[in-house]
Amino acid sequence: MLKRLIIWSLLLTSLAGCKYSRYVPDDRYLLWRSEIILEDGGRADALAEGIIRQKPNRKFILPRLRPGLAIHSWGSGEEKNFWSRLGQAPVIFDQAKAERSADLLQLYYFNKGYFQAQVKEEIEYRSHQRAQVKYRVVRGPRYRIDSIQYELIPALERLRLASADESELKEGQYYDLEKLDLERGRLKRLFRDNGYFDFSDSYISFDADTNKRAGLHRVTVKLIVRGIPERAGDSIVYRVPKPYFIRNISVIPDFDFQSRQAPGDSIQFQKYLIKYDSLAYKPRYLTDAIHFNQGDLFRQSVINETYSHYSSYNAFNVTEINFRPLKSDTGRSFLDVEIRLVPQDKRSFNTEMEVTNTSGNYGISGSVGIINRNLFRGGEALSFKINSGLEYQPTLANTENLSRTFELGAEIRIDFPRFVLPFNTLNLVPKRMQPRSSVSLYANRTARIEFDRETFGGRLSYQWNESAFKTHQVDLLNLSFSRLDSIDDYFISQLDTIQNLAFKSEFISSSSWKYTYNGQQSVSQEYYDFFSSEVELAGSLQSILANNIGKVNDAGTSLLFGAPVYQFARINLDYRYYIHPSPEQLYVFRLSGGYIHPYGLSQIEGANSTFRLPPFSRFFFIGGTNDLRAWPAYRAGGGQDQVSSYTDTSSNFAIGTFKLLSNIEYRFPMYGSLKGAVFLDAGNIWLTGGLESEQSKFELRNLARDLYIGSGLGFRLDLDFFVIRLDIGLRLRDPGYYSSREEWVIATKPVFNNLTYNIALGYPF
Repeated sequence: MLKRLIIWSLLLTSLAGCKYSRYVPDDRYLLWRSEIILEDGGRADALAEGIIRQKPNRKFILPRLRPGLAIHSWGSGEEKNFWSRLGQAPVIFDQAKAERSADLLQLYYFNKGYFQAQVKEEIEYRSHQRAQVKYRVVRGPRYRIDSIQYELIPALERLRLASADESELKEGQYYDLEKLDLERGRLKRLFRDNGYFDFSDSYISFDADTNKRAGLHRVTVKLIVRGIPERAGDSIVYRVPKPYFIRNISVIPDFDFQSRQAPGDSIQFQKYLIKYDSLAYKPRYLTDAIHFNQGDLFRQSVINETYSHYSSYNAFNVTEINFRPLKSDTGRSFLDVEIRLVPQDKRSFNTEMEVTNTSGNYGISGSVGIINRNLFRGGEALSFKINSGLEYQPTLANTENLSRTFELGAEIRIDFPRFVLPFNTLNLVPKRMQPRSSVSLYANRTARIEFDRETFGGRLSYQWNESAFKTHQVDLLNLSFSRLDSIDDYFISQLDTIQNLAFKSEFISSSSWKYTYNGQQSVSQEYYDFFSSEVELAGSLQSILANNIGKVNDAGTSLLFGAPVYQFARINLDYRYYIHPSPEQLYVFRLSGGYIHPYGLSQIEGANSTFRLPPFSRFFFIGGTNDLRAWPAYRAGGGQDQVSSYTDTSSNFAIGTFKLLSNIEYRFPMYGSLKGAVFLDAGNIWLTGGLESEQSKFELRNLARDLYIGSGLGFRLDLDFFVIRLDIGLRLRDPGYYSSREEWVIATKPVFNNLTYNIALGYPF
């Protein structure tokens, strides 16, 4: 550890000692510092900081450390030089940009209601050819909205009044141009969702008057819609907007943007005209995604739903909906709609390769797959995938003895863009739900030194959208059967009774329902939350078969096809709350937990009593890259059981039937694409239902006593299309050492030797 600290110290010293102004012209200055000073108190927010036109070269941790600038200085200063291209060129101070920044800052604060704001740039030239700019801001009083007035045509005014409670503007709030723009956008969506196809937010203007209540820092806001502007000779006249109705709807499923010829054939399906050169799809597949009909009032939200539905098909490269306005003799306005679809290739191949880290165990995996689209001419997609992986990990009996794990698997799956049911669902299911179904079969083989395992299974699943934020998934039937081909006798002798469950055959038949709510409407949203719940019931079908054709072994366990019968109910909950104080900062609060209850035939006879056990694959664990990050997966838990060792590399592993976990994480920018995070995790798992011991049982009054607590620092390389994550977890508290009063392991156990390094792709939650 000391060696690492010395290396890092030497590296940082070398960076700090670089001559940053090496490639700054003699008569120019390096922009070293730029700051906004609010003379009337407070601190400038991130939006104000983002207005500054010139930013100094990025620093890292300490003000003097400018890695990009230092690396650039190692080169020749020319673009063709490797070091100069790898680093960051010096930011040469530009006074014109500083003056422009001051003007933009003044405008920014004016738009926030500080109508008397004054901004002045102060430039200080320092040694080593460095310039420092201070933007001194005197904001003055902030004005509030005294009253809100509207000047709209009657039809639009009626719509506005009906949705007045949803307005972004309220009397008494501070004047803020951003709020005015939000209200303008809200009204545009409202009007376009009620037939006004040609309405734009540019037709809405605002007047702000501060004269009537001088000295009280109040402003009267008037919202005005004069109509739709049109040129008449040399002048502009305003036309009264009218609602539009849908007239004819046509679909071109094989549209070619490079061809100017109209499709050669057509058919009528219900009230839709399908035009084509060669029709590869069943008409219902094409029209199921259209959420509007002839005679409907134009609604932008329904058009958006149609785009979303076609996108969910994953069958078309381009979806374009064109509108042609028309006027009838009756004076009503109509739209002819043409939907243009450019199909994807019928077949496509895909390959994936990735380096994996599963709870500290490194490996490599890859897959090869093929997708055959439009299998039955109804948009079905048949996919076949073969995957394989190789991983090195410690054995359960001895963590110093690395064992190799080899996996080989295959899956065949059919996705349907509708509910697959034994009756016709045409016009029964609302289109806005975007119903989908899937049927899959899979097989997997895992080979380790200690054992070989084969797993087979299948699933029938249904998914639909309740709304833009709520989704449902029902796995009507989920079958899995796993069996051991071979197992090492010494290895199995090292495991306790519950751990032995992991190495027995399993046959699980279950049904589950998963509900997901995602409150994020846009990437710039300041507050939003996320909730997911999953309920699984298993064993009902098996119990019927076991009672008729099953057997009972000497341990009192019901068997079906040689595997134990498991009946259980399982629930898993996950809630998260996100706070964006600025575009690049994020606080995340997470609370999750789960419980599993075995019942019925899910039992074995012990020495003194009968135990009911769930299958090993459905037990809960704690630890790992997205969980309690200071501990590897399965290496923590069990109430107050002593699972972790801090003096050698051996550790037990723990599973539980009840789990509680909380996470707090703060994410922030560091340097370019490198983001940072600090986090605090706490939780545990316990055993219930007669499986527990005095140490592993759950008691609410002892919850605080039983908590594992870990903290740490994260580094995330955010490359937009994927994120590479390194989280370094530090163990603070281990309840397994509570009885010896050593539970605060940050003080009682070695620290650096027990750091946990989590490497993963994507954010943890």
